[in-house]
Amino acid sequence: MMKRNWAAMSALLLLTGSVLADANTPTDEVLKKQFSEAHEGMMRLESINLRQLDARGNQATYAAEGDISAADDLYATVGMAGKYQFMEKTWTKGRPVKFSAMVTATGTKDSGWTTEFFSMQMAAKPYGYPKPDINDRQKYLVINDSDFSSRLAKIEADWAAQKKELDQSLKKQQQLQQEIGALDAKMAASWGKDKKGKRLTRHDVLHQLLAELQEVGRQNDPLRFERHYDKTVYDPALAECQKKPDCDATPLRNARNAALEKQRQDYKLKFQLKREEVTKTMDAYDKKLEPLRKKRAALQNKLFELDISSAKMSKDYSDWSRDIADLRRKGVIK
Repeated sequence: MMKRNWAAMSALLLLTGSVLADANTPTDEVLKKQFSEAHEGMMRLESINLRQLDARGNQATYAAEGDISAADDLYATVGMAGKYQFMEKTWTKGRPVKFSAMVTATGTKDSGWTTEFFSMQMAAKPYGYPKPDINDRQKYLVINDSDFSSRLAKIEADWAAQKKELDQSLKKQQQLQQEIGALDAKMAASWGKDKKGKRLTRHDVLHQLLAELQEVGRQNDPLRFERHYDKTVYDPALAECQKKPDCDATPLRNARNAALEKQRQDYKLKFQLKREEVTKTMDAYDKKLEPLRKKRAALQNKLFELDISSAKMSKDYSDWSRDIADLRRKGVIK
């Protein structure tokens, strides 16, 4: 069974029972045993003095004074800051604490007694619970330990150093952003300007080169050449030939086929040369920009890493600052 939290024991240290009514007062041994059992061994009754106030039948009521102690050191959580849980030591193991209370007892010496403590008043805070790992210095700060102030001062000095590191990281990020911005401007300027002085982009340059390629194709279109050849050469020659009774158009057709084939070959060559020119031009631009792009990527990666680490650092520092200020505002710590 888990030990009950003293914070939930608002009536503190109660034992269930009813009362005693004659001079048969419960012995110290009975009171101590039942007191300890009622609190599952967590609290002990060190000494007690009873003064009878009332007796009816086998029930009696007493005013009690004496000493109680905790079977273990007890702690209460008083706040959190960062990764630390701030604890207060409320009871020291085995150290007697003065108390006063009302006690009822039911029974006799022969039948035994059932006792109940109520209206408890004591010279210690009525809450706390055992904390087996309280010595874990990475988790807990005990505000009434002798070394609390020095430990807290060391932790706050570490946070101050971390804040300085955070400020340096943010400054470095600003510097990297400026360097990236300068590289972006340099790369943007590498594509030149148009006739009106407007800065060009990669898309603009490629679009212009492809337009030139398209114009080469249009000017040397085989179908266009064929129509022009027929209109200006072949059709007039054929018409003239056909006026003769012995017209042989074979040489005219052969000449036409040869002219069309030659033009098709010229078209393919001119188009291929222009396409290669477009590719070489863009490759030259990209090759010129490649070192700048690599440098930018390296800077961007570094900026990303700093941004991730500083974001966590900033959140941790902000959480600590808020929590520690709240503990001071509430008077938990000075």
